[in-house]
Amino acid sequence: MLLRGRYYKIDGWNTEEGETTFRITLLPDCDVYRGHFPGKPVCPGVCNVQVVKECAMLLTGKQLSITAIRQCRFTAVATPARCPWLDVSLHTEPVEGGYAVTARMAAGNTTYLDFKGEMHEQA
Repeated sequence: MLLRGRYYKIDGWNTEEGETTFRITLLPDCDVYRGHFPGKPVCPGVCNVQVVKECAMLLTGKQLSITAIRQCRFTAVATPARCPWLDVSLHTEPVEGGYAVTARMAAGNTTYLDFKGEMHEQA
C-alpha cells in the first residue's frame, strides 16, 4: 500500500550534485497515528522506510521493491507534532537490475533515519 497522500504529502523536491531532496509534510490525521500511539503519535519506522522507497520510485520512474538493506538506523523519533515536515534526501546509483539507494530523513539538524540498500524493479 502506498502511503503518499495518506501518511505524508510531497511539497516539492530539488536535485543538486546527484542528490535529490524531497520536502514532505506528515499528515497527522492518518489512521497509522491512531494506532501508533493514540494521544502521542509517533512515526513508525516501517512507514519511514516506505516513504524512502516511494521517493526512490518517483525519482527513478520505476515500481521498486527493497531487495537488500545494508544499513537502517533510526536515530531519533519523528512525530507529526514535533516535526510536521521532513526532508528525505536520496542518492541512487544504477546496479544490475535496480538501484543502490542511500537515503536520509531529517528536519533541521536532527536526523531520523539513515538508509543504505538496494531496490530492484518489480516484475
